[in-house]
Amino acid sequence: MSEAQDNPLRDRLLRNERSQQLTGWYQRADTGEFFQFDRSGDPALLRERDDSEAEVLVLYPNRAPGGGTAFVTDTGREVMRLTGLGGATYFPPEAPNGVIVEYASPAGGIAPTPRSASEVRGRASRLADDLARWLNRDILIEYTPAPRAGLGVQYDTLNRVIHAVDMLRGERQRIRDLESIRLVTGDAPAAYRTGTELVIVIAPQYGFAGRPSSAYIREAFLSEPNES
Repeated sequence: MSEAQDNPLRDRLLRNERSQQLTGWYQRADTGEFFQFDRSGDPALLRERDDSEAEVLVLYPNRAPGGGTAFVTDTGREVMRLTGLGGATYFPPEAPNGVIVEYASPAGGIAPTPRSASEVRGRASRLADDLARWLNRDILIEYTPAPRAGLGVQYDTLNRVIHAVDMLRGERQRIRDLESIRLVTGDAPAAYRTGTELVIVIAPQYGFAGRPSSAYIREAFLSEPNES
């Protein structure tokens, strides 16, 4: 058999070796697009597109039906599945039945971009302006100052809020009573409504894993206010 011919055993061994890579670029079989998947920590991280501005999803491992590992978001959506033999399936929103992906090359780990306090203030101001234009009224944006090392997480959380708002197009009446959005620090990420306020909890020490996803924040926007 020539080296150019298919060698199933060699290919299987290669897939197994690649499945052990903790961080890497993966390529979609349907579109050819790349995304970054980082399993160097727990939970795993996935940047949805080869774009520094794309949302980083925080993924928690679960046992997949039939074996292997499923990686799900904080709202329970499965995003990635790895088999014991090194196969991988990606579940983007536009292809909920999944698409085959192949490991393409090694990649560095995923971490928030460092930010300054002035950048966080500017992002909060732009968020307030964006919300005012969308709702035709002012929304108060408040945040607890984060440690310097956590400013990148705080900045990204503000981006997640505006992404969640983009996902709410057509549902403006559902949040007509909202008057303020407040970011606070805590032990674990969360988001919930209290009266006329949306509270978003971040734990900056955990990096991206210390803030809720856009989808989670969207659900909090639409939840029934907790008056307690």
